[in-house]
Amino acid sequence: MNLIDLYDSLNLPENDSKVFNAIPIPEYPNFRVAIDFEGNAVLLLSITKKIKDLSLKNFRLKYLQLEQNLDCKVFENDFFKHQTFTVITFRCSDRNLQEYFLRISETLVKTIGQNPTQQQVIDSLKKFVEVFTSLTDSPKNTISGLWAELFLIENSSNPKELINYWHNLPEEKFDFNAGTERIEVKSSSNFERKHIFSSEQLNPPSDTQVLIASIFLKQHISGDNIQQLIERISKKINYDFEIVDKLNIIVFKTLGSSLEYSFNMKFDHEIARQSLRFYKHQDISKIDKINIPRDVYEVKFKCDLTNVKEINLKKLSKKNNLFQSL
Repeated sequence: MNLIDLYDSLNLPENDSKVFNAIPIPEYPNFRVAIDFEGNAVLLLSITKKIKDLSLKNFRLKYLQLEQNLDCKVFENDFFKHQTFTVITFRCSDRNLQEYFLRISETLVKTIGQNPTQQQVIDSLKKFVEVFTSLTDSPKNTISGLWAELFLIENSSNPKELINYWHNLPEEKFDFNAGTERIEVKSSSNFERKHIFSSEQLNPPSDTQVLIASIFLKQHISGDNIQQLIERISKKINYDFEIVDKLNIIVFKTLGSSLEYSFNMKFDHEIARQSLRFYKHQDISKIDKINIPRDVYEVKFKCDLTNVKEINLKKLSKKNNLFQSL
């Protein structure tokens, strides 16, 4: 399934908001990729019973519009026909964002499947809408910070396993958390290994090992943006739609309103690869937890890792699932 190719094969229909040129999605007869008269990418969903769930009403977000039980005129296989659809329209002409919408739509199609119940359709659409709602939220992390996390996933030996342990919420204390094994990714654009840590990141429970991944980032016009990293990760995990779905949701929630801008920020992949270093939390100078008063919270400090001995992952004595996936 490649919805981008299907969409690109369509011509603009006549000048009418309820007329679409469409093409069925192979193996998913209830779905069609379509284009409206403004050139917007559209996903059409046909179900036997009308959706009456009041919590899933028609609405319009910054980019996304959902209309239920809409009587449409569809040009398909050289013929016009009238049919009722749930219509999901992506109202944006930016090519990068259009492709993003179509890729996430592939996940929606696979999630709903060929013979869904009405409740499955409702639940899947609600989740789909929730992802796009986050595009109006303030960013939870910098673009460079997210790029560094995705870079680590892409360059790991087992990206799928790493994504399983990736934070569901950008606000979590550690980027990757498997209980007694945790990874925190730090990036630097000035080629100095001076990073800001929270007290919790360098003072974990006594039975927990934290690895710090330190990466240098340099913007470059021929570098990779976040979308390119996601595509390569998706290819490495054979487009496992559940994992790809988690990947996209986290990216949307993390970047929020800065998603569109993120496509223009590209970083040199080779510099990142050559600069990647790992450190144990025990080897980094810090303010010990015992020295922080009980009524003092959210303590942060900057640490210089320049003279800290890096570790060789192959020689790491104890490795469980998370560290083995690096």
